[in-house]
Parts: sequence; structure tokens; C-alpha cells
Amino acid sequence: MIHLPEAIERLSLPEHTARLGMSVREAERELENGPGPDRLLDATYADTHRFPAPEWALPTFNAAAGGDGMTYTPYRGDRAVREAVAHNVSTGLGIPATGPADVILTPGTQGALFTALAAILSPGDLVLLPDPDYLSTERMLRYFGARVRRIPMIWPDESTGGDRARPTLDLQALEDAAAEGPRLMVFSHPNNPTGAIYGEETVAAIADAARRHDFTVIADELYCRLVYEGEKFHHLAAFDGMAERTVTLLGPSKTESLSGYRLGVAVAPGALVDAMEDVQSCTALRAPSYAQHLLARWIAEDTDFLDRRLVEYQALRDTTVKKINASSVMRVNAAYGTAYLFPEVLTGASDQAVALALKEHAGVVVNPGYQFGLAGTGRMRLCFAQEETVWDAALDRIIEVVGSLDPA
Repeated sequence: MIHLPEAIERLSLPEHTARLGMSVREAERELENGPGPDRLLDATYADTHRFPAPEWALPTFNAAAGGDGMTYTPYRGDRAVREAVAHNVSTGLGIPATGPADVILTPGTQGALFTALAAILSPGDLVLLPDPDYLSTERMLRYFGARVRRIPMIWPDESTGGDRARPTLDLQALEDAAAEGPRLMVFSHPNNPTGAIYGEETVAAIADAARRHDFTVIADELYCRLVYEGEKFHHLAAFDGMAERTVTLLGPSKTESLSGYRLGVAVAPGALVDAMEDVQSCTALRAPSYAQHLLARWIAEDTDFLDRRLVEYQALRDTTVKKINASSVMRVNAAYGTAYLFPEVLTGASDQAVALALKEHAGVVVNPGYQFGLAGTGRMRLCFAQEETVWDAALDRIIEVVGSLDPA
């Protein structure tokens, strides 16, 4: 008999079993194996056929595979590509990067997150994590044996105006947890799943807590370019004293629809990048070598592409918010960024019942809210980056099915 280690058991988040009646992974397997029509609309990610990658992506890859690129790059990535990335993130995004030594290329941004956590954490370390936040983060933290303290997100009434009317974190809870001596804080920004973008006050508070209490921060900024209506985005690493204690995770998989190329980027102090390279050298070895060359053009050559995409995504966001809020069974705040919305289900049906019913009766796959933390209970995550007519019809089915469900 194979005996699985405790680390694998912790991936199931057994502490959540009481509210679900099963572990998180058991609930997800039930959803994966549950009945549904042959053709499903998967609203957990974007339709990359409707929203394809920039036109230069495939020719650049083909040129690298045809002889312009190395087959076996250094573990942290091709040096020339890392030089270009360092320049582009500094000049295009305002993230401090002094050169290629501050950059590592990884197999996807999730690979960057795992590699960074492996390079930083020891069992028993305390880690701060917003609630809700990206679905894989707490699982990775538990896998490494970390103690996780969730910091509530607050999304107040926007009609009050000012920075305090924006989505924020509970700053008192942040300060109380920081006083306990965490090793690390991890947060997605824009927030995944809600699409929230934190104002300067909130990001500055994170920076202040990290400096005073001497902890490292991983800022997952995968969607930092996918922001709406001229929204101001504040990069944590750009605050005073934060470049030397921040790991910024980036990548072209979502905004630029380059998910199939499996590319992630981490910008961090050189000594930490060295440690991340040590981890990567015995796990994935390197990011896909030919695909790495796309990153030299990323940010620098896709401004027009990004402008067009933002217009299309915002239109989908607005119509989705309008249709959901016109119903009596769900309500939602408009996302400031990302391609996600995180509507609340008003019928009282459980997350799992909603997700199973939507798959079976609406032909739509969604992320149930429990995946993102306790604060996600009673919600679902929807990716609205879909073909417009298909999505409009899917929303009608979603609303109809949710409205037909009995309370839990």
C-alpha cells in the first residue's frame, strides 16, 4: 500500500471539511466527475479562440524553434530575454529591476509562485493571505507546512467616495497579524477572484507593515495590465524599501492569451532569484526554451493590442454586471481589473450545489466560491472573457438554474 505524506493530505485543506462535508479536493473531484452535457462552456478561464494572442507570438516561437533560440537555456532563462524583461518591466510597468540577475523565467506564473514559496518558507512559518484570494495559494502554503492567517477583504459602499470606498484589506487585522512575526505575505493584485484593485493607502499599509515587522511579500500581479477605465495601479515593489523584500509575479498568459506557451516571470532581489533558480533546477529545470523568446517582445510591443483588448473585455464586464444585477438571484460588484467577476448567490443554495447544477443543467463550469477561502462562501467566480453571443446565452442559463435551486 502506498502511504501518502502529510504534505499531500494538506493540499485538500482538511480544516475546511466541516463546512463542506468533505475535503476541498473531494468536493472538486465530485464537480469534475459530475454529470453534464457533452459540450461545456468552461467559465473558469478565457476563450483564447475569441481572444487570441498577439500576431507576433507564433512567428516568434517558430523562429526560436527553427534555430534562433537555445534548446537548453540556463535554469533561470535565456540571458538576453531576461535583460529585455528587466528593461520592459522597469520602463513599461515601473517595477524596479536592475538587470537580468533580478529576473527568473518560470513554467507559468503558478510555477513562479511555487518556486518562490519553496525558496522562502520553512515548516511552521506564519504567512498572511487575504480572504478571498487565488485558489492555489493556500494549498501551496499548506503543502510547505506554513501556518496561514487570512486577512479579510473589505468591499464597502462605493457611493461614500474617496480611497476608503475602494476595495481594501482590513488594515487593523493586517497590523495585528503582522505583529505576530510572519515570514511572508502573499497577495494577488488585482485580486483573483474579485477583480479588486487596492488603492495607494492599502498598498502603502502593506509596505509599511513589511518594513516594520521585517517580512517578505510575494505580489502576484499577473493581471496588473488588465485594468479598466484608466484605473491607477500601484506596484508594491515601487514603494520605498520594498524592492529588496518583494517578489513580483508577472506573465503573459492571461491578458495576452499566451497561456499555452507556459511562461511566467518573477522579479526579485538577486539573492532570492539565485535560491529560486536552485529550486527550479531540480523541479522543472527551465521555462520552455523556445517560448521564452516571446517575453522579449511582451510589454514592449503590444500596447495597441492591449488597448483593443481592454475595450472588448470592459464591454463584456459591463454587460455581465448589468445582467446579473438585474436578476433577483445574484448580485455582483464590478471588477476594477482581471477578466473575473465574483457574484454572490442570494438563494441560499450551497456553493457545491450551485456548481454541480450549473454543470449539469446549464452546461457551464464555474469555480465555486469555497475554493478561494472562507470569505468566498456563497459565491462563484466567472470568467467573462467569452464569445459575446455564447456568453449572453450562458448567463441566461446560469441565472435560470441558480433561481431554481432550493436553499442549502
